[in-house]
Parts: sequence; structure tokens; C-alpha cells
Amino acid sequence: MLFFSPGSLYLAGMRRLVCLMVSLLFAWWAWAQDEEVLRAARFLSGASSDEEVDDYWVSQLEARQGRRIRINAAHIRADGILTEYQIASLADYRSSAGDILSWEELALVDGFSAELVAVLRPFLSLASDRLPGVADTVRVRASALVRGTLTSIGGKVRVSGSWWRAGGAWRGKDGTFYGEAQFRGHTLLVGDFNARYGQGLAFWSGFSMSSLSTVDAFIRRTPGISPVWSYSSELVHRGAAYTYAGTHWQATAFGGLDGLLGAHGAWQGRHGQVGSTVSYTFGKPGSLTAAVDTRWNWRGWDAAGEVAWKNGGFAGMAAFRGPVGPVKMAFQGRVVPSRFSGKKYGEYALAAGAEYKSEQRRALAGRSGFGSSVPRHQTSLTADAAFLPIPSVAPSRFQLRVYAGWQWQMASAWALDVRFTERYRNYERPRHAFRVDGKFGIGPWSAVSRLEVVQCEKVGVLNYWEGGYKDERTWSAYFRLTGFLIDQWNDRIYVYERDAPGNFSVPAYSGRGGAMSLVGSWKHRFRWITLKVYLRGSWMVRVGRPPTPGLSLQLHCDL
Repeated sequence: MLFFSPGSLYLAGMRRLVCLMVSLLFAWWAWAQDEEVLRAARFLSGASSDEEVDDYWVSQLEARQGRRIRINAAHIRADGILTEYQIASLADYRSSAGDILSWEELALVDGFSAELVAVLRPFLSLASDRLPGVADTVRVRASALVRGTLTSIGGKVRVSGSWWRAGGAWRGKDGTFYGEAQFRGHTLLVGDFNARYGQGLAFWSGFSMSSLSTVDAFIRRTPGISPVWSYSSELVHRGAAYTYAGTHWQATAFGGLDGLLGAHGAWQGRHGQVGSTVSYTFGKPGSLTAAVDTRWNWRGWDAAGEVAWKNGGFAGMAAFRGPVGPVKMAFQGRVVPSRFSGKKYGEYALAAGAEYKSEQRRALAGRSGFGSSVPRHQTSLTADAAFLPIPSVAPSRFQLRVYAGWQWQMASAWALDVRFTERYRNYERPRHAFRVDGKFGIGPWSAVSRLEVVQCEKVGVLNYWEGGYKDERTWSAYFRLTGFLIDQWNDRIYVYERDAPGNFSVPAYSGRGGAMSLVGSWKHRFRWITLKVYLRGSWMVRVGRPPTPGLSLQLHCDL
């Protein structure tokens, strides 16, 4: 047991005050660092916080920085950022009304909205080759990136946008690699990849966010086949995949070195899509899997469903989401018997959620044009009740999860984000969590403070202060101080750690101690070469454990 004297408490308080003053000096104004990437990743994955974001979306959006999706192009690659029926809707709209020339016009196209366009605007382009005096030209561009830490190394290269790219990353004896080529609807990928189809019932490899913390999480977006560039090959496939995408249909064939063989086909219309996927792993009895999925959008309402067969059993899910007056509602039902999942328990669940955004809007400091304002108040409440029986052992297992959140844009530069989560299980201790984030932003400066309290086995507390500066043209720097008191592993708290692109990290904090990190970047253009350098240093100290240093360096060169 640890004892604290009044003198030590006073010194600790003074140190805390000094840390606060240092972080505030670093952060006199605004909210920054690649917030565009995280904001879009949260929206696409339906996450309520950075800690819940699927790293797939972060990597896809980071790869799109500097090479936006041209929505007026003859061939548009979705990359999971746009859905297939959004692409089909764009094609139908442009065939009758011509190219889209403003963000306001794009927001009126079926399958889009003002909110979606505001979030994805940094990754989309309105460039048109049909305007008078504009020629359809092809520019050859190249990009190379190398990254390394104290225990790992990685790198990738891209030529002519997304027409050819390759990458690999290694930590010790584990790692991943890929090579990909694309031309006019044809895509060939060799190496490590994820296969994600439907609503994740049967085909969803790699990391998967399971919480329904927002109404946007009730229906998943389907990226299909995507390359993996991480330090771990766990839960991914290694092999090859080929995809051909037409105007209203798409076909994919994929296979793995572990004996996996599969195919996917989908039809996309202006308001929705229908797809079917089948796979089998040779040498693995009972691995035959088949699924049919669909997703539709009509007058602001989304509907999605999937039926799948595996291990001699069926499973299904259905979800609806749309506006009811000023409130956005969502509902979902899941039936996943243990025979289908291969687990010792089944899942029979119902979920519902509601989200309200005030019509009054607040202009954001330092922004102008489309998407430069947000609702003054946003509130959300979702609940997920699941029956999880283990036949003949625990037939009455039950779980209830509740998520509540409130966001208040107090002024053009000040924002407050409060959230509460509750998880009740009749077979283990309940878990309660409360979190409040204060944010301030204007111009190139940034500041944020978080206090999070979790109670399960005992009580865990974490608090951090972060501030920084970001000049889009040259350099950026962010400094964070974190303190935590978490005695039990079940009370652990996950926190997103700012790092260089491609190094998405959400470590779990436990124990007693503190941490400090400094992240910086520098960019300079030498005639026709642009060089970017990212550096991150960190230091963590915990009671009873040796200090944990961290250092990472990343070099990025664009031609």
C-alpha cells in the first residue's frame, strides 16, 4: 500500500500546476492535428470517440491525403469511403445533369447529405474534365515513405496515384506486405489483405469495432477487399485478390495461402445494392460460408440486412436508420446461434438509438465556406440488450450496454464533450465510465483536456492535457502530459495516442504513473520534391515497473 504525506501531496499538486501551465503555453489557441482524418474516420465507422475508430478507416483516409477522390471522374474507386450505390447515384446524376460543380450540389445528390459532404470534403475533388478549356490529362506522380521505431520498421511506395502501390511493415518476426495495381476498374492485390463484406456477420477480417455507441454504427459501410499495412499479420489473409468494378456491378475473387478460396458479386443501383459472398478453406471441415447482404437508402432512411450460413447453421441481422422529425433514430436486431459462430454461446440482441442535433449552428473559428459551422448542441442515446446463453451451462446470461453523449459548441473556439457508458452483465461486475473533454481552437493552435473515470473492480482515473501548433505549410508540434491511477486491469482506460500517419495507436492504461509525449512534423518543398518528416518521442513511468521510452521516425517523399 502507498502512503502520501501532506508535503508530498503539496509537491504533487505544484508539479501538476506546472504541467498545466506548460501545456497551456503550448496550446494557447485551437484544435488541430489531422483532425480531418479522425473526424472522417469517426463518421465512417460510426465511432463516438477516437479510441473506437477502426484503424482501417484511418489508413484509408491518410492514404487519400494529397490525392482526393475525383467525383466527376469516369471511373471512381470507392475505397470504402464512398459506398457503391453512392458511386452509382453519382453516375446517374451526372448522366442527366452534368458534372457536379459545388459542394452544395453534391449534398443534394441521392445518398449524400450536407453532413456527409462536410466531413468528406477534404478527401473529395470537384475537378472536371468536361469544362471548356480543361483537358483530360494523366499526371505521373510518385510517393515513398519509410517509418521506424525502437522495435519495428516499415515502408511503402506509390506510383501514379493509386494505379500502383506497395508496402510492408515488420516488428521482430511478424509483419505484413502488399502490392496493388489498378487500371480502369481492374484491381489486382497480392499480399496481406482484409475481406470485409455485408454487415460483418460472416465476412469481416481484421479489427472490428463492436460497440453501438452512435446511431451511425448501427449500419456498417462495406469496404470489400483492402490491403493491410501493419506490424501484425494476425486475423488477416495472405494471398491474392482480383476485382472488376463496372458502372452498376462488381465481381471479386480471392484466395489465401491457408487454403482460402472465395468470391463476391454485387449489383449497385441508385438507391442501394445487393451482394452475395461465398468462401471455403480447403482442409478445414465446416468452413463453407455463404451470405447474402443488402443495403438501401431512400429519402433519408437507410436499411441494411444480411443472412448467412456457416457450420450448418443460419444467422441474420437487420437494421434501419433515419429521421423522425428532428431526431435521427436507429434500430437493429441480431440472431447469431452458437452453432453458426463457433463460440460456446449464442447472441440474440435488440438495439435502439436516437440522436438530436439542434437547428441553431455555431460558426467555427478559423474556418469559412461550406462546412464551417456545426450544431450548437448534439445529444445521443443508444442501448444494446443481448441474450448470450450457454446451453446447459448458463442459459440465462444477459448483457445491457448504454451509451449517452452530449456535445456543446459553447463558442466559435470552445467545445465541451461529455459521455457516459454503462455495461451490465448478470455474470460479472458491472462497468461504469464517465468522460469529459474540453476543447479550444482557433487558427493553427490547439488545446484539449480530458478527465475519465471508470469503475468496475475498483475506480480508475486518467487525466491528460495536450496542446500544440500546426502550420499546414511547414511544421507542427504537440505536447501531452498524462497522469493515471488505475489499480485493476478491468478498470483499464484506452486513449488514442497522436503519432505519424500509418501508426494509429490506442494503448490501454493501467497501474499508477504518468506519461509524456512530444510529436512533431516538418514539411519542405525542394523544387519538384516534397519532403515530410515525422518524429515522436515518449516516456512513461509507472510504480513498480521500469520506465518505458518510445521513439519513432517517419520520412515521406512526394514527387
